[in-house]
Amino acid sequence: MAGRGAKKIFVLTASIVYGLALFVIAIASDFNGFLVCMAISGLGFGVYVAVDLALVVDVLPGRRSAAKDLGVFNIAGALPFSIAPAIAPAILAVGGGSYGVLYTVAGLCAIIGAAAILPVRRVR
Repeated sequence: MAGRGAKKIFVLTASIVYGLALFVIAIASDFNGFLVCMAISGLGFGVYVAVDLALVVDVLPGRRSAAKDLGVFNIAGALPFSIAPAIAPAILAVGGGSYGVLYTVAGLCAIIGAAAILPVRRVR
C-alpha cells in the first residue's frame, strides 16, 4: 500500500495532468485534438479521484467522526460541479464567447487546486 507521500505525488501529478490537458483543449484546432485531450484529461481526473479519496481517509482526524468528515469531503467535492455551470456563462461573456477562455480558466483552477495538496502533512 502506498504511503501518504506517494499518494500526494499521485494527486499532485494527476491534477497537473488534468490542468495541462484543459490548457491544450483550449487551443485544440480540430475535433480529433479535442478528443485526445479529453482522453488525457479523463485519465488525470480518474487518477485524482481514486487517490485523493485514499489520501483523505489517511488524514482523517479520528475514527469516531470519520463518517461526518467523509460527508463534508463529499459535499466539498460536489460543490465545484454545482458552481461551475453557474459561473461558466459569466466566463464566456467576459471571454467574448470563447470556449478556449473557459477551458483556460478551468485549467488554471486545476493547477491551483494541485497546489492545495502541498500543505497536507498530518496522518493518523
